[in-house]
Amino acid sequence: LGKKHGCTPAQLALAWVLQQGKDVVPIPGTTKIKNLDQNLGALAVKLSEEDLREISAAVPVDDIAGSRY
Repeated sequence: LGKKHGCTPAQLALAWVLQQGKDVVPIPGTTKIKNLDQNLGALAVKLSEEDLREISAAVPVDDIAGSRY
């Protein structure tokens, strides 16, 4: 999907979070201006419903595990 949209994996992840609803906001941390610029590039990534389904199929919610969750 990153190649399809011409974005980095980080931008794709941030774009996905941005499209999870108006009550969900990504809070990426960075210490470098170049990373901040890259993060801002996620605003230009527009994922289709098909893209969102593809991401959901690749990472099913039920498969997320660990002591934190």
